[in-house]
Amino acid sequence: MAALNLRFWRFLPFFALLVIACEDADDFNNVIEQVSCTDGIQNGDETGIDCGGSCPQCIDGLDFSGVYVQQDIAGRPAINSVFSSNGPLQDAFNRAAVSMRSAQDVISGTTNLTFPQVFKENIDTYFVGYVLNEVPVSFQSNVLGFDAPGFAEFLATTDALQLASEGPTTYRNADLWFTGRQLTDDVMDTTLLLLFGGPEGNRFDGVNGPMLISDGVDQGNRIFLTDFPYLEAPLTQ
Repeated sequence: MAALNLRFWRFLPFFALLVIACEDADDFNNVIEQVSCTDGIQNGDETGIDCGGSCPQCIDGLDFSGVYVQQDIAGRPAINSVFSSNGPLQDAFNRAAVSMRSAQDVISGTTNLTFPQVFKENIDTYFVGYVLNEVPVSFQSNVLGFDAPGFAEFLATTDALQLASEGPTTYRNADLWFTGRQLTDDVMDTTLLLLFGGPEGNRFDGVNGPMLISDGVDQGNRIFLTDFPYLEAPLTQ
């Protein structure tokens, strides 16, 4: 009997290995993939992330799932670059809601700055060193009748990328201003005219002073498309 027991214990490790080898591997440490249409990854029979297959249809094959963060809402990027030369402030302006750009709204990340204040300081800076008839010149009421603080507030709180419910959409067309913006609108000339042009728009017109109401760059020979995306046709050569 003792010899039988000894032989049994000698073969016990082999029996243990055999049992382990025969176990169903699915019962041990197996990660079961939970496929869903809201898990944020492309799996199962999806043709896009959480769309296609047994999930909702993908829109034109594009994936619009996920969380989107607004990065830039500037309707007038030229206005922002001209009246705010500081990169972080430009970024803050582009991300700020238009309703949060008034003289009562402190710029995010600052302690007491507002966008009208920043624009007003830059308006004053642009006139440093200019002399007309041997008299230093500062900002005076522009062609829209704004003084410097009013102009700065107007720039900060008006978004030009709006839709004119009535009349043409334009950045400037005769007496119509800022009902929207077209590719053919001369944004920089409009900006310079508002900044340096007096009530008659000719204070710095090259006759009464330096030519500061135009950058001298027009549309050139560009021909814009009449259909979306409206840009000029790409070069073929």
